[in-house]
Amino acid sequence: MIRAVLLAGWRLSGQRDVRLLKGLVWAALEGGCVALPYALLYLLLDALVRGSASHWFVCALGLAMLACMALRIFCGVRGMPLIFAGAYAMMGQARLRIAEHLRALPMGWLMRQRGADLSARLTSDIDLIEQLWSHFLGASLSALVSSALLILFLSFLDWQLTLLLLATLPLALLLLTWTQRTMSQPGRRLLSANLATQTALLEYIEGIAVFRCFGRWGMAWQRLEHILSQQHHAMLSLELKPAPWLAGFGLVLELGCVALVWCGAQRIVEGTLMPSLLLVFLVLTLPLCRQIFDLGVSILLLRFAHQALARVEALLAQPVLVEPAVACLPQGHDIVFDRVCFAYEEQAQGDAMVLREVSCAMAAHSLTAIVGPSGAGKSTLVQLIARLWDVHSGAVRIGGVDVRDMTSETLHRQVAMVFQEVQLFSGSVLDNLRIGCRQASRAEVIVAAQRAQAHDFISALPQAYDTPLDEGGTCLSGGERQRIAIARALLKDAPILLLDEATASVDPSAAAEIQRAIGELARGRTVVVIAHQLHSVRHADHILVLDQGRLVEQGRHAALLAQGGLYERLWRTQQQARQWQLSTAK
Repeated sequence: MIRAVLLAGWRLSGQRDVRLLKGLVWAALEGGCVALPYALLYLLLDALVRGSASHWFVCALGLAMLACMALRIFCGVRGMPLIFAGAYAMMGQARLRIAEHLRALPMGWLMRQRGADLSARLTSDIDLIEQLWSHFLGASLSALVSSALLILFLSFLDWQLTLLLLATLPLALLLLTWTQRTMSQPGRRLLSANLATQTALLEYIEGIAVFRCFGRWGMAWQRLEHILSQQHHAMLSLELKPAPWLAGFGLVLELGCVALVWCGAQRIVEGTLMPSLLLVFLVLTLPLCRQIFDLGVSILLLRFAHQALARVEALLAQPVLVEPAVACLPQGHDIVFDRVCFAYEEQAQGDAMVLREVSCAMAAHSLTAIVGPSGAGKSTLVQLIARLWDVHSGAVRIGGVDVRDMTSETLHRQVAMVFQEVQLFSGSVLDNLRIGCRQASRAEVIVAAQRAQAHDFISALPQAYDTPLDEGGTCLSGGERQRIAIARALLKDAPILLLDEATASVDPSAAAEIQRAIGELARGRTVVVIAHQLHSVRHADHILVLDQGRLVEQGRHAALLAQGGLYERLWRTQQQARQWQLSTAK
């Protein structure tokens, strides 16, 4: 059992911490110190019953017991910090390993997962395993060693009484096994209920503004109350269903004590057993049964934690994007799509395809715009350049090299991305800017912010560049967040820039500043931009028109208008829309 827990932890962390092993050795010694005073107690009782106990003998045994207690405390003081330090270090490494694994997973898989589910695996599931390691291993090993030594000592004193004491153990273990089976379904239900609760709470908190606007507090509260009620019932079920079988496990263990008393009394009457020996058995039986019962409960907790362990290991088993055995370096900064097909679901075909047989070229140091109706596959096309997913067929090449033949580090040095949804993190403005280049000095960051038209508003913040931001940067406007993202890209200084039109959802004054920042960022780079407003890219070197996952038109603005196809219709519609006005009906 203990070995299984160790192996599980080693699999998660990918390493072994010698402090944990040393701590377990101290825990085993502590278990020996727990058992030793009972042997001394037997010597004392035997001497008292025989009438041979002297004052000095009793004092010597008392001092020996005190020494055992002091040694036990010493072993615990030495072993417990080692176990905690080793367990927490290895679980910390396991968290880092899982986080690194998540970074290497295809974005398609991550987007299909619920955020609360991944959060639960990284928090509550790992916490459960961590508690098992830090609190279960040492205590269980100590109890196991002391129980084994006590059983050996009792067998040495009288093997028949010891066998009688342990006669009910097979039946007790059978009841424990049944208790495990009884816990299995409620355990899975509780894990599922915990996940549903995390998801519901997250949605409730994030949706408060919507609930206020539409007055849906009743519906939202009722849904949350229902899910919390389900979690409450799942917790009660996990506690109550196995309770009778667990009580039966303890009762059967104690039946061995009853049989021991009855048989021992019979043998004393027959003159075949010393009363002192039965007294020792009675003194040792209760703590021994308690330790065996606690070990049984620990096994149940281990089985419950095994379900959390399986969820975490399933996450680690997800295949990552394959790194090439021999890395290739691009020989330029042009981008070529060669008959690319892609769908978000694996093995998807037909209507599920997001991109179908897309072939195009984006020249180095040029501006290529990608346009088309909503759902045409524009964002997917751009994200394939950064290999957020792998294509199902065909190839995406940068500088003549398939992106799958580059290492992730090489590819990420080639590409910088700025999209509409800017992700900011808790920390200072400076920390968020340095995501573009961790080694950037403060002066370099300020220069990048100035080029991105962000320096003025950052300087106006309460602590300027040291102003702390909350998660998401909600204290900043959309335009300000966009300019921070552009400054990040400037710090990264990648030769290829991918843009999802950054001015689509900001006011005109902010849009003008962002356009100037983008112009500074795009200078001398290969730029690919997703355009929602066609007038913003009418001077692009090349325009790709997507419709339902297919490349239907490509060329410059004037040539596309002359073709009278989809691009011309989109242009005409947007020009008409710019003339729309709101009016009050009379």
